[in-house]
Amino acid sequence: MNKSLNHQAIRKIWTLAWPVMVGQALHTVLVLTDMWFIARLGSTEAAAAGTGTSLLGVIQVLPALVSAGVVALVARYTGANDHQSIRKISSCGLTLSLIIGAVVTLISILGLEQLLWIFGDADATVLRLSKAYVGIGLIGIPFFFYNATSRAIVQATGDTKNPVKIFIFANIVNIVLDYVFIYIFHWGIEGAAYATVTSEIVAFSLMTGLVLRNIYESSFKLAIENVTLHLETVKRILRIGGFAVMQMITRPFTGLIMYRLVLAQGVAAGAAFGVGGRMFNFVFIFLAGLGTAMSVMVGQSLGKSDFEGAKVLVRQGLFLAALNMLIFAIPFYLFPHILIGVFVQDAEVVSIGVNYLRITYTGVLFAILTTVFGAAFSGAGDTFPPMLASLVGNWVIKIPLAYFLTTRWDMGPNGVWLAICLSVIAEAFVMAVWFGKGKWQHKKI
Repeated sequence: MNKSLNHQAIRKIWTLAWPVMVGQALHTVLVLTDMWFIARLGSTEAAAAGTGTSLLGVIQVLPALVSAGVVALVARYTGANDHQSIRKISSCGLTLSLIIGAVVTLISILGLEQLLWIFGDADATVLRLSKAYVGIGLIGIPFFFYNATSRAIVQATGDTKNPVKIFIFANIVNIVLDYVFIYIFHWGIEGAAYATVTSEIVAFSLMTGLVLRNIYESSFKLAIENVTLHLETVKRILRIGGFAVMQMITRPFTGLIMYRLVLAQGVAAGAAFGVGGRMFNFVFIFLAGLGTAMSVMVGQSLGKSDFEGAKVLVRQGLFLAALNMLIFAIPFYLFPHILIGVFVQDAEVVSIGVNYLRITYTGVLFAILTTVFGAAFSGAGDTFPPMLASLVGNWVIKIPLAYFLTTRWDMGPNGVWLAICLSVIAEAFVMAVWFGKGKWQHKKI
């Protein structure tokens, strides 16, 4: 067997990955459509949407506190063919996600003014619009928590198609309502937020039906019998999810600080950051599917004690991720002005955005390692190494360097872009070193 290119492993990865890719692709269309509609209102609205999205992005990684643990545990029990344990973990995870989601929403609404403080002396109109956008978006957070956990449960059993179908439908609802609320009802940037909340509620309803069918054999009685918050199960989920959420929250949280540094460079820089950042969603369409497929397959392999199979998956994952990054290097390096120009015609915004795409993508190339190794760690339930790598890359490298380059060397927005680039490289290096130790294969969860 050719160890460098295992066609059987690639086919297995692709089978699980492509539905997630389709869902991620449509989500990317949704995100870009949101920005397109909002950008038509003006650069100030585009900057406000980017600012609000970055704040909501911090909150929206918190479901990993539950979903990361659920993925690892359900995948392990699927590999071991233990259906009762799958139901036990699923019920506990869903209940926990609703409770945590409601608490986070309440705290965020009460402390919204304090949350917006992080943007400092940004344009007053930008902050006012951002507050309205975030205030509405928070309504959908409990549903977002539940949807993330329910999707993780179903995908961990090997069904990646049906959750994607549901989220495709929900995203279509979002896109349609974007147009209706923004241009027919004339609700402006708030209309985009209402559209997103509505789509989360739609997804919540449909995902509940899917979990009932796949996990509880379409039996309400069986589902109710398994509703629990068993303390030991909660501990197991949170023990895995704790490190995962610390890792995942680091990037968007430091992203808020980066947004503050960018907004200090002017509204044009903020708009370029908002538009350009969403362009990177294209890069992660395949990587999202690859990461999901690998985490599930690695978890199932370890559940069967197939350690060599897990290693084969990692090797093929690296090959596929590298191929993806080479393809996207063409538009990001050669004609980024066209990509940015689709959304804004402001020459200053386009110029800043071109530099953002080129400089940042150089670092994003190293996401090959963070995606594949991170997926293997996730499937194994070993979430400490990705957290450590994220802390080093974001807090040790990105924030201090961005501050230094923008305030001491006066590099403007380019200083922020360079700091992002180097932070991803540092994160990949730490992840690779830890992965090489091989302890992830024998992690007990």
